[in-house]
Amino acid sequence: MRRSHRKRQEFHDRVRPWLTRLLGVAGRQADSPQTAEEWVQETLLRAWRDFDQLRERQAIHAWLQRILDRVISEDLRRNLRRAELAPVLDTDDIFLQALPGGGPDPLEAALENQTGEKILQAISALPEAFRKAILLRDVEGLSYREIAEILELPTGTVMSRLSRGRRLLADRLVRMGVRDTETAGSDKRGRV
Repeated sequence: MRRSHRKRQEFHDRVRPWLTRLLGVAGRQADSPQTAEEWVQETLLRAWRDFDQLRERQAIHAWLQRILDRVISEDLRRNLRRAELAPVLDTDDIFLQALPGGGPDPLEAALENQTGEKILQAISALPEAFRKAILLRDVEGLSYREIAEILELPTGTVMSRLSRGRRLLADRLVRMGVRDTETAGSDKRGRV
């Protein structure tokens, strides 16, 4: 009985510091706070079930993120029943090519005129593989190595997904800005 209590206490002590980050990661990918909480609860259930198998107790954050990543992927596939990656290669780089050289990179330029809500909306519209990489690196601030461990990918693949994902994100943000500008222009014309 005492061993079970110690195990429960150790699990609680090691997991508690990461709950806010897990909820943050889940919340940025979920369509509602309830879904994010369900994903984190399922993550904790799986972590508890497999806690005895965790060999490196110091690596618990990456381990929990990896479990959460699997939970989210499984749920999205199960609920959405759609192709995992939408056509990725049909990105029109016309807006990115129009940016002058030597200035900010395309993502920085596209981010300049966007609100946080629009940025999260654009990120959530990215194909899953790119969305995960961007959220873990640019939002959560994890290193390439940590992301590679969480997604169980080579570091080079993580870097490639980040590069392509950022280009897709910049393209989406630029297009969103163009649409906002066009809408504002049509409103002005309609009033005159």
